[in-house]
Amino acid sequence: MNKSLLQKQNVGNAGEYYLAARLSALDFTATITLGRAEKYDILALGPKGKLVKISVKTTQRSDAKSFPLSVKDEKGFSDDFYYAFIRLNDFKIEPDVWIIPSKVVCQHLSERHSHWLQTPGRDGKQHVDTPMRQFNLVSTDFEKSTYPTWESDLNNYHMNFEQLI
Repeated sequence: MNKSLLQKQNVGNAGEYYLAARLSALDFTATITLGRAEKYDILALGPKGKLVKISVKTTQRSDAKSFPLSVKDEKGFSDDFYYAFIRLNDFKIEPDVWIIPSKVVCQHLSERHSHWLQTPGRDGKQHVDTPMRQFNLVSTDFEKSTYPTWESDLNNYHMNFEQLI
């Protein structure tokens, strides 16, 4: 097996297991889908009976400022579906977790990609459409102009497990 692919898979698994452990410590019944569900990595039943579906995106790097997603992540939001963006911080300190409702992620990806397509690229050339998307954990010029409260919103989602209960 390709070593870099294996490492990427292991990083993803580490994020899923980390989140499942944190949820279990909060009295959730958390099940990792092991790739058997198209959009969801974890199904969790909260202590008050609320069922949530979570797509986990993980990076090992402590300096990561964005997460790659795809065109599929622009659609399919629902009130019980969340994204968990996990920065493992090179396993040197406690991981950072942002739990963000799918509606916020889907809307942001769609608007950000549309803006990117309309913005000239290198040498003033038109960007070519691609299935790749970026979800930022920092405020770029786009976030500052479109979402003036982006940084404070992200701070509210950081380590916010309570919204799942």
